[in-house]
Amino acid sequence: MATYKTAVIGDLATTLPFKAMGLTTIIDDGDADIGAQFDGLVKSGEFGAIFITEESADKIAEQIEAVRYNPLPSVILIPTVRGSLGKGKNAVRETMKRAAGRDIMGE
Repeated sequence: MATYKTAVIGDLATTLPFKAMGLTTIIDDGDADIGAQFDGLVKSGEFGAIFITEESADKIAEQIEAVRYNPLPSVILIPTVRGSLGKGKNAVRETMKRAAGRDIMGE
């Protein structure tokens, strides 16, 4: 069975705990080209999961959409330490709607 790495993309405060656990981290400080770095993670074939903050995901939404249905890596939106924008939950909700044929997570 193959072993895959996990990466986290986001602001320093959010990614720092993940770095302490040994995960690959990419800091989105506004200057970094996270789009190119995201593509590098995807194309490497080494990553099974990429966690990305909702704010960083907004910047590369088209790139995330392009790999959304690929088996690997899974791209998971996470909140920052400042809180959630609700986009991760909405993404899961839309996936569940497609899978179940209706909104089973209705509020």
